[in-house]
Amino acid sequence: MEEVIRPRGADTVELQPCPPWCGLSRHFADGEAIDADDGYHHCGPEIAVPTSYRDHRDAPQTVVRAILKSWTHPLGASPGPAMIEVNLGTDAERTDACAELTPAQARDLAAALTELARVAEHAGSTS
Repeated sequence: MEEVIRPRGADTVELQPCPPWCGLSRHFADGEAIDADDGYHHCGPEIAVPTSYRDHRDAPQTVVRAILKSWTHPLGASPGPAMIEVNLGTDAERTDACAELTPAQARDLAAALTELARVAEHAGSTS
């Protein structure tokens, strides 16, 4: 879908097509204040993984979220490289505790987590 925006004090800008994985139908809300030097994200589907460990019983459960994102800047540019954002938050709130990973870094993290899970699952068994 074509999205045309009008930044403050600038000519209209037609946003480039989204990557096929982008799930957003619009990147800016009607009436949103946009500057000509702004950028925006393309966002794919989010995967949320609730955790089981809590420091305090009354503390909210931590949720690890992973989402495919691409930063586009300036407004009329083609989408930037796809990154995987990992965020630590709760069911109710996202936090600033996040990291953006390249696909290679995401694979390295997945391999490390898989290896740690294997060790943890076998920690109580005898050889």
